[in-house]
Amino acid sequence: MNTAMIVKPAVALLLSTAYFSTAWSESRVLDLAIGDPERQSRQLAVQLDAIVDTRTTDILSPQALLQRLDESRLILVAENHTSLDHHRVQLRVLELLQQAGRPLVIGLEMFPASDQGVLDAWTAGSLREPEFVEQADWYGGWGYDWDYYRDLFLFARAHAVPMVALNASRELVADVRIHGLTAVRQRRDAELPPAVTPASDDYRTLIGNFFETDDPVHGALPEEQFNALLEAQSIWDAIMAYAVANTLTAYPEHTLVVLAGTGHVVYELGIARQLEQWFEGPVTTIVPVEVDEASSNVQASLGDFIWGIPAATNPAFPSLEIVTTTGNAGLTIFHVEPESAADLAGMQAGDVLTSLRGQPMSDRREFNRTIATL
Repeated sequence: MNTAMIVKPAVALLLSTAYFSTAWSESRVLDLAIGDPERQSRQLAVQLDAIVDTRTTDILSPQALLQRLDESRLILVAENHTSLDHHRVQLRVLELLQQAGRPLVIGLEMFPASDQGVLDAWTAGSLREPEFVEQADWYGGWGYDWDYYRDLFLFARAHAVPMVALNASRELVADVRIHGLTAVRQRRDAELPPAVTPASDDYRTLIGNFFETDDPVHGALPEEQFNALLEAQSIWDAIMAYAVANTLTAYPEHTLVVLAGTGHVVYELGIARQLEQWFEGPVTTIVPVEVDEASSNVQASLGDFIWGIPAATNPAFPSLEIVTTTGNAGLTIFHVEPESAADLAGMQAGDVLTSLRGQPMSDRREFNRTIATL
């Protein structure tokens, strides 16, 4: 019996800022000669289940890493949103710091500031897990399977660790992408940071490599559109950086651990670079890197500490691996990952997904929630 209803052909395709978080191609950014001048010309080998200090090339255990975090009040831990091993690294870092008696705060890319209340209710223990997922609009806002993040949130609640929403709304980032920062500031200044550091040449190189030339949405963009993308990404980083600075001020005795996508962390060109306007202290970055064989080579400037994890095979949780936008008739598919379940089932860009397992697919929220129950 068919479990999905597809309509062909679809309506015209639309750009969606939701694609920003899924388009990262990490393999293309591991060996770029950008970032810290003292490290950008060096490469080093990353080994499975080992941590490399990129300044000294020392191979560390997790306990040895903890010792080198003694002076770190701000730690950015990168993630691939749909990698369980990335999230395990994040949890291990939090556990190490907590066991050492460090008071913690967790900063989250996953939530806009408007959702701070529901995060506070979660860490206070006043919401059960299903209530939190629903009230946080997890599947409408962030969208990735809750089980990728569940252990992190359970850790925060069990140890009464405050969780702080750092992100902008997707609507704001899209507004900047379409209309530009100057025009948006005139209408929405209260939602924006006081200043945004313009994109550097290194940042332009980074974003250009993240969004590959064969990227179905952002690949091979004309110069004007690519500049608009750079501005939108810069404002995205600046909003989170300003929230980080405010959090460090609000929690002066705490260590802030920020969980954010790889593109916002690597080479310290995203959040860390924007943060220089408001925070003078050191920023420590930890970047999990998938190791294909015995070792993988990366640029030493990629992050302060590189943590080798197993290479991904299949997603840990159900996923059709498609990118959609909401239309009048259902969800319009504008990208299908090659060799994915959707590809093998015959789904194509341009199709409209109208139902899944008997449930009407009217928006991404319903789609994400249904996929998570498969």
